[in-house]
Amino acid sequence: MRVSIALFAAACAASVTPALAREADEAARSRGESIASPITDRFALRATWFPASITTDVRLDPEIGVEGTPLSAEDDLGLADERNQGRVELVFRLRERHRLRVDYFKLDRSAQTVLGRDVVFGDETFEVNDLVTSILDWRTLGFTYTYSVLRLPRFELGAGLGIHLLEARARGEVPARFIREEESAGGAFPTLALDGVWRITKRFALSLRGQYFDVSVDEFHGKVGEYHADLQFRWRPNLAFGVGYSIIEAELDVDDEDSPGRFSFDTRGPEAFVRVSF
Repeated sequence: MRVSIALFAAACAASVTPALAREADEAARSRGESIASPITDRFALRATWFPASITTDVRLDPEIGVEGTPLSAEDDLGLADERNQGRVELVFRLRERHRLRVDYFKLDRSAQTVLGRDVVFGDETFEVNDLVTSILDWRTLGFTYTYSVLRLPRFELGAGLGIHLLEARARGEVPARFIREEESAGGAFPTLALDGVWRITKRFALSLRGQYFDVSVDEFHGKVGEYHADLQFRWRPNLAFGVGYSIIEAELDVDDEDSPGRFSFDTRGPEAFVRVSF
């Protein structure tokens, strides 16, 4: 919340100086200079610290038509509901109006806990008071192309398509009884993408973007959403620092004989980053 308030306050403070920003632009243009910003960058690498809160629901069915036990990975299995994560993002401007963004995110968690109830997890039944070791891994690799339908010296608006490669792996075992169940699921999800950049002043820029898709095909249902906002400060022409907020949501629901079940994932939180560009 504090980061969000600071982000809003900084944006408001910067937005009240349009006259100064215009004067700086005119002075730079008179010297034959371009204003370094996300609108003029040809390449950017962003490294992000993401202290995220996490909510995960899992259900692994033993067979079609028979449901396993719905589980909260955090409440039932003792997995951490907050993690300090790193994220990496690359942005390439292929031409004046064409951009490609590549981002990668992974989250690996494990825990041991004593079950408070019987749990049907795939073909195994874990009993109340069993000491269960659980592992839950998540991977996302995204490729997003956008075309700038509007590109001005201080504002850019783009729309396009993305592909998210998702993979989730869940494992539960009771070593004392030599039982173990493991399953993985994944796929490629297309998304509709929209993003915008506002260079507020010579040094401050506000970026917003969102991607979403929801599809149901035969025995498969998948949903992906990613939303992001940040404010960055251009300390040097090729170096910026910033704060922001990100939300990542995904849902897989499969009803086939190979791996029937459900996986729902939500992570969100503030972030701080450093961005190198030219």
